[in-house]
Amino acid sequence: MTDAVEFLVPSPKKAAWVIDLEQGTVSWSNPTAKKRFGEALGVSRDGLTYIDRELKDDLTQFLSQSDKSTLLCFHWLIRDVSNMLYRCTASVISLGVNHHGFSVEACICPAEVSNHLPRYYGRKNLPESLNSLILMTFSCDGERLFLSRRAESLFHTVQHIKDLFAVSGAASYFIQRVKFDQVVQQELRLSTSDGVRWFKLEAHVNPDSGNVDLFAQDIQEVRDLEVELFKWQNYDELTHLPNRHLLYQQLEKAKINAIKRNRRFGLMFLDLDGFKVVNDTFGHRVGDQLLQQVANRIKNTIPSRSCLYRLGGDEFVVVLEHIRDTQELLDIAVDIHATGEQTYPVSEMEMVITASIGIACYPEHGEDIDSLLKNADAAMYRSKSNTHNGYRIFDESMTECYSAYLTLGGGLRKAIEEGQFELYYQPKVRSTDECTVGAEALLRWHHPEWGMIPPDQFIPVAEESGLILPLGEWVIRRACQHIQEWQSLGLPPINVSVNLSGRQFLQHDLVDIVQDILTETKIDPKYLELELTESMLMSDAHETIKKLHAFREMGIMLSIDDFGTGYSSLAYLKKFPIQSLKIDRSFIQDLGVDSDDDAIVKATIAMAQSLNLKVVAEGVESRSQMNLLTNYQCQEVQGFLFAKPMSSTDFVEYLNNRGPDLEAFIDPETL
Repeated sequence: MTDAVEFLVPSPKKAAWVIDLEQGTVSWSNPTAKKRFGEALGVSRDGLTYIDRELKDDLTQFLSQSDKSTLLCFHWLIRDVSNMLYRCTASVISLGVNHHGFSVEACICPAEVSNHLPRYYGRKNLPESLNSLILMTFSCDGERLFLSRRAESLFHTVQHIKDLFAVSGAASYFIQRVKFDQVVQQELRLSTSDGVRWFKLEAHVNPDSGNVDLFAQDIQEVRDLEVELFKWQNYDELTHLPNRHLLYQQLEKAKINAIKRNRRFGLMFLDLDGFKVVNDTFGHRVGDQLLQQVANRIKNTIPSRSCLYRLGGDEFVVVLEHIRDTQELLDIAVDIHATGEQTYPVSEMEMVITASIGIACYPEHGEDIDSLLKNADAAMYRSKSNTHNGYRIFDESMTECYSAYLTLGGGLRKAIEEGQFELYYQPKVRSTDECTVGAEALLRWHHPEWGMIPPDQFIPVAEESGLILPLGEWVIRRACQHIQEWQSLGLPPINVSVNLSGRQFLQHDLVDIVQDILTETKIDPKYLELELTESMLMSDAHETIKKLHAFREMGIMLSIDDFGTGYSSLAYLKKFPIQSLKIDRSFIQDLGVDSDDDAIVKATIAMAQSLNLKVVAEGVESRSQMNLLTNYQCQEVQGFLFAKPMSSTDFVEYLNNRGPDLEAFIDPETL
C-alpha cells in the first residue's frame, strides 16, 4: 500500500520490530524501537513481549482469508515515550511454512505535522492503536464474512459491501474496479456510526475463494490536517488572503491561458504608505488590526473576478485575468485610491492609511512572472516617490529608478554620517508688499557619485528604513542653526518652516527633541514653524492635539501643509492649535483657468480667515496667479515667480538684496 500521507519523512534511525502472529509475540525489535516505544510494543512476560490476545485473533483470522503472496500493508500513527509522533507501516511477511507475521517500521513525522495533529491522535499505547485496525472480509457476492472489533464498532449495520459507502455510485464503481483489477487502493467516504468520514481502502481478491479482503484506514483527521496544512502553506494567517505561493500558481496559470487564447492579464502591486510608522508607534497588535481592515476593504472594493493576495508585511497584489486594456486596472486603482480617504476605526482611534500602487500587464510589461512582478514593484516605487495614495503604470524608464531606489537605501546612513545633506531655502513673500518674511527649509542630498538626488527619491527610502528619524532631527537642528547664523549677521529675523514626516511626528519624544534643539541653538521658538499634513494630524486626533498644544506652549508656529489634498475634519481643525494653512500647488497651477480651482482657493482663504488662520499659497509661478491671490486676500505666497530654492549662502545674499527691512517686518506671533 502506498503512503496515504505524502508529507511524512523517514527518520535516519528507524524503529523496527517483527510481530509473530502464531506465537502472538514481538519476536524481534531493534534498540531504537525498544528505546522509543518500550512497553507500547507489547506486554513483557517470561522474557517475551506479547501483543494483545484479541488483536492476535483478529489479525490471524483476517490473514487466513487473504492472499499471502500479496504484500499487504497498512499504516497507523502513534506517539513514543516522549510524545513524538511516528507513522508505522506494517507489511505481511513469511516466517516459515504457513507461518506469517508482520514487519513493522516506524518513521518520525515532521514537526509541522506532529504539532498540527490533535493530541489524542496516535496514542503512545501500541496495542490500543493496533486494536483500532479496520479489517473486513466479504464474499465474492459482497456478503459480510468478517469484521474486526474496530470495524464492527464503525459498521455494525453493514451486511453487504455496498452498505459501506456514503455514495451509492462510488460503491458500484469501487466494486467493479475490485473485480477487474483484483487489487484496488482508493480514498472514499464511508458511512459509519460516527457519521460520514474519509477512509483509504485497500482491497484484495483472494484467488482461491474469491473473497474480498479490505483494510480501511480512517484518514478523516489526515484529510482535515491536509486542509489545515494547505491553508497554512497557502493562506496568510492574519488576513486569510492567499499568499505568495498561490499568487505564483495563479500567475503561471494566467500566463498559460493568455498564451493559448491570445489574451492579456494584469496585476497591481500595492504597498501601504507609512505603515511602519504605525507598527513602531502603536505596536504590532494595532498594526495587525489595521492590516486586517485594509485587506477586507480592498477585497470588497476590487471586482469579484479579481483576486487579492498578501505577499507579507504591508504588501498586497491584485490579479485580474482576461483584461481588454490597462484602463480596467486604472479603474480599480481609482476605487482603491478612494478607500484611502476613509478612516479605519482601530483601537479607539480613527486612522488614515493610503496605498501606493504599481500596475503591470502581460505580455507588454514582462514576458515571465518574475519580470512582471518586478516591474509592477518598480511602478509602485515610482508612485510612492511622487505622491502617496497614487498609482502608476510601468514603463521602461522605471527600471533604472527601481535599481537606484534599492541602492539608495544602503547609502542613506552613510550620507547622514558624512554630512552629504544640505538645507535649501525658498522664500515666503508677503502678498501686500512682496516683502520676504519667511522661508521653507527643503532637504537636498549631494551624492559624491550621482550628484544632486531629489527628495522624492530618497525620502520614501528614509521613511521605510526608519532613517527619517535621525534625518528629520538633523533638519530641525540645521534650520535652527541657520536662523541663529542669520541673526548673528544682523539680518532681520524671519520665520523658517520645516516639514515633519508622518513617522517623525509620531515619535513619542519629538517634543523633547525639539525643545533640546531650541535650547542648544538659543533661538526664539517663534521663528521656527513646523509643517504637518492633514493625514498626519488625523492619524490619531486625540494624541495629535496634546502634542500640538505642547509645541504651542513652547512658542513654536504650526502649519498644515498641502491643505485640501488629504482627509480632514473641520470639527478637529477648530481644535488644532494651528496658525496657518498652506494651499497645495495643485490648486494654484490652474488658478484663473479652472473655475473649480478658483472656487476652492477662494473658499479656503475665506474659511481660514473665519478661523483666524494665515494662508500661504505655494507654487506661484505667474503674475496673474499672484494678482488673483492678492485679490482673494491670501497673506503669503512662495514659488518660482520670486525665487527658486537656494543654499543658505545664496539665501543670505538674497535677504541682503530683497529681504525685509526691520521697520516693515511683522512679528509672526502677531499674525
